[in-house]
Amino acid sequence: MAVSATGAVPRRPGPWGIGSGAWMWGLVALVGVGFWKTYFSRLGLADAVTHLHAGLMLAWMAMLLVQPWLIRTRRMALHRQIGQFSYGVMPGVLLTALWLSQLRIAAAPPEMFGLQSMLLYLGTAASLMLALFWGLAIIHRREPALHARYMVATALVMIDPAAARLMLALLPEGARFNPSWGGYAVTFAILTVLIVFDRTAPRGRGVFRFVAGVFMLNFVLMHVVPGTQAWQSFAHGWAALGG
Repeated sequence: MAVSATGAVPRRPGPWGIGSGAWMWGLVALVGVGFWKTYFSRLGLADAVTHLHAGLMLAWMAMLLVQPWLIRTRRMALHRQIGQFSYGVMPGVLLTALWLSQLRIAAAPPEMFGLQSMLLYLGTAASLMLALFWGLAIIHRREPALHARYMVATALVMIDPAAARLMLALLPEGARFNPSWGGYAVTFAILTVLIVFDRTAPRGRGVFRFVAGVFMLNFVLMHVVPGTQAWQSFAHGWAALGG
């Protein structure tokens, strides 16, 4: 978060204490390691839709890295110009995520349908959270303290997919552990730091509490919704769309 509520560049790093860049580079590293086995190490085997989705996600992460730096260096005009690309990048991220989820579940053999319906929920929920936080960031684009915090929230959505893949790669086969617990533990830990740091902020200190509430709601729903008959019916219908 590179600006104060008044739009001035702060004299110390944002609410992370060590600067937004370090946190974002940490996220980039997590994504690289987390998706190494399932994507980066097998680029030649991935289909075009996967490449398109990955490219758009990497473009979004690049924007999250560049935009705070442009604010800190007072390049506001360029910051606004690059921000315009989000109107194409984020809808592209969401549409390709839904497209991929349909392709994956349509191709799943019967014995894997239960797992794919769970993954469908996780992907759909992540897409909805991305859309929500990005939409709120755009609504508050003229209020730097709110806009920056909601943009940070879009980055937090990426932690669980990357961390879950990393844990699946590291855990011994047959281990009885839900990898999303680890991803959400990291997410909630970061949110706790941000909430504590924000407690004296003159503007926007309720944003991360709201974001934490959204993540908590989804953490509960992910253990309930996928097993319901309604979701299973939806998953079967979603799989049939490609037919």
